[in-house]
Amino acid sequence: MKKMLTAVLALGVCVALPAIAAAQSTSQDDIKRELAAMRAQLAAQMEKISNLESKLAEVEKGKVEAKAGEKAEGKAAGKVALANKFIDQLTLKSDLRVRYEQLDPDYHDDSDKTRDRYRTRFRLGFLWDNEAENWQAGAGLITGGTAATTSNDTWSEDSAFETGNISLDYAYAKHKWQDFSFTLGQMPNPYEMSWVMYDGDVRFAGLAAQYGQKTGPFATLGGYGAKLVGYHYDDDTDDNTAMLYYGQAGYRGAAGEVGYTLAAGYQTYDQSFINDMDDNGYSQINPDKYGLDIGDLYGKVTFPAGTAKVTAYGQVWQNFGADGDVGESQIANFPEEPDDADMGWAVGVNTQIDKFYLGLDYAVVEADSLYGFLADQDFGEGISDTNIECWRLQLGYDFTKNWSTLISYLDYEQEEDFGNKDSAGLLQIDAKYKF
Repeated sequence: MKKMLTAVLALGVCVALPAIAAAQSTSQDDIKRELAAMRAQLAAQMEKISNLESKLAEVEKGKVEAKAGEKAEGKAAGKVALANKFIDQLTLKSDLRVRYEQLDPDYHDDSDKTRDRYRTRFRLGFLWDNEAENWQAGAGLITGGTAATTSNDTWSEDSAFETGNISLDYAYAKHKWQDFSFTLGQMPNPYEMSWVMYDGDVRFAGLAAQYGQKTGPFATLGGYGAKLVGYHYDDDTDDNTAMLYYGQAGYRGAAGEVGYTLAAGYQTYDQSFINDMDDNGYSQINPDKYGLDIGDLYGKVTFPAGTAKVTAYGQVWQNFGADGDVGESQIANFPEEPDDADMGWAVGVNTQIDKFYLGLDYAVVEADSLYGFLADQDFGEGISDTNIECWRLQLGYDFTKNWSTLISYLDYEQEEDFGNKDSAGLLQIDAKYKF
């Protein structure tokens, strides 16, 4: 029995050992497979982590490049903004005028010197306003020669279809400080006055200080280099700048719909200017007595009349420096002493009715009342710079905002008749375009 049990146990052990061994072998394979799977999963995760790290690096690099790009774009945008701001502060002003002109003089010697001609005036101006520093710089180009009182270029004046000349019209810098402004350079006329005393093309070269706004009290004071003259001592010639000093004060105001301007001015040329007066054809002037010391009063009023806008003005002046004997006048062989012909005045009225313009002026410039060389060039054309009385009639029409025409007729004669009185009629037809 015991032997049988022993045999059974032995047989059971023999049967069980392979099963146990197989079970142990199966467990090890599972572990190996599980470890292999975990290793593969870990490798995949590491690869994924590496990819994510790479992507993160690329994102960070992109952000840096984007910021650099934005900064560069910002700088470029800033430059563009500055350029646009500069352009916004720059103003171009230009116009073209073509004129037909006919002069019909009536001379005392019955000579026939009727003249007709075509003329062109072109102007191009630049104004730059530096608002941050309250500066304005201006410069302009214009046709014509170097004379202060003309900007017209006459067609075929010396040869067929000759070309015209372009000159510097003005060049100045202007600084504003509160209600004051200071202008240095060659500038447009800064004073209130009628059309006669100074030609519209005259540019004052020097320094001007101004006070005031568009309304209220105002004042202008300036010193200008008027001419280069020579002193003659022991046959030596030294050039010296003759100065014009000009001050004006006034008031601009309104009473209801009526606007008005009142002004009083005084101007004086220093004596060295008169020393070389013969350079301008005034050799008969006595430089020890004669001077240009001119005081003036000016007034203008503007008011509506129905659909029309009416402007009326008046100016009177006197040259307190006119002195000398008979014949020592700006007019050669003038029969009076200079202080007997030292007054001048101008009055006028004009109206704008829709697109139409109508103006009527009357002026008298006695022989020694002002400096004829700088007076309006059309006034007395072909007769004389001074000793003239004149009527002027103007009719204009604005075809568009930029295109207009103006017809002017001036009828004038010598104010003082000393045996050889001359007169003339001057017709001007202008076509003007602004752009």
